[in-house]
Amino acid sequence: MLLRKKSGSEPNARASGSRSATKSSKATAGSKSTAGPKSTARKGAKPGKAGSDKDGPGRLAQIKLIFTTTRKQDPKLIPWMLLGLAVPTAAGLVIGFVLGPLWMFIPLGVLLGATVALNVLVKRFQRVAYAEMEGKPGAALAIVERLRGDWRVTETVQFNRNQDVVHRVIGRCGVVLLAEGSGRGPRDLLGNEVRRVRRVAPDAPLHDIVVGYGEGEVPLKKLQITITKLPRVLKGAGIDALDKRLRALGGATMPLPKGPVPTRMPRGRMR
Repeated sequence: MLLRKKSGSEPNARASGSRSATKSSKATAGSKSTAGPKSTARKGAKPGKAGSDKDGPGRLAQIKLIFTTTRKQDPKLIPWMLLGLAVPTAAGLVIGFVLGPLWMFIPLGVLLGATVALNVLVKRFQRVAYAEMEGKPGAALAIVERLRGDWRVTETVQFNRNQDVVHRVIGRCGVVLLAEGSGRGPRDLLGNEVRRVRRVAPDAPLHDIVVGYGEGEVPLKKLQITITKLPRVLKGAGIDALDKRLRALGGATMPLPKGPVPTRMPRGRMR
C-alpha cells in the first residue's frame, strides 16, 4: 500500500513540475517580449540623432554655396561682411571694458557680428539673384512661388506670341494679377484677365501689377514687398471659396509644335 501511494504521488509531482516549468517559460517569454520594444525604441532613437547631425553640414554647405556664388558677382561682398562682423565685436569690446567683464560682452559682440555678417550675405545674394533674373520670362512667377503663407498660384492665364504673360495669384489680399513683358502687350492681357475674373467673382478684391521699370510698374526687386503689403481682407474659408470659383476659369495652354518630340539629335555640323 505504501508503494502504491508513492508511485501515485510521483505522476502528480511530475505534472506539477511540468506546470511550473511551463509557467516559468511563459513568464520568461513575456519578459523577453516586453523587453523587445524597449530595446528597439532605444536603437531607433540613435538614427534621429544622426539625422540631426546631418542637418548642420547641409546648412554650412548651403551658406558656402551662397557665399561663393555671390562673391563671383559682387566684389564688395567680403568688405561689407567684415564690416558687419567688426562693428558689433568692437562695440562688445568697448562695453566690456566700460561696464562689465570682458568674458561676457566679447562673445556677445562676436555672435551679434556673425549674425549681421550673415544678413549682409543674404541681402547681397538677393541683389545678385534679382539682377540675374531681370528681364527673363517667369521671373515674377519664381518670386511669388517663394512667398510665405497661403498663396494659390495659377501660371500663365494669359499670353501672346511676344512672350508677354499674366499669372493669377490668390491670397488673403484677394486676387493679384501679375503681368510680365514689355510694351503694350502686358497691359492688354491684363485687361482681358480682369474682365474674366470680374465675370466670375465681381466682389472679390482685385489687384493688378505690371512688373517692370516704366511708369506705374513695379520693379522685380520690390515685387515681394509690394505683394506682402497689400491689405489682408480674406480668411482661410474665403480663400478656398474664391479659389474654387476662379479654378473654373483655368489657365491658358501654351502653343506647342505638332508632331513627335525628337529624342535623338544629330551630331556634327548642320549643312
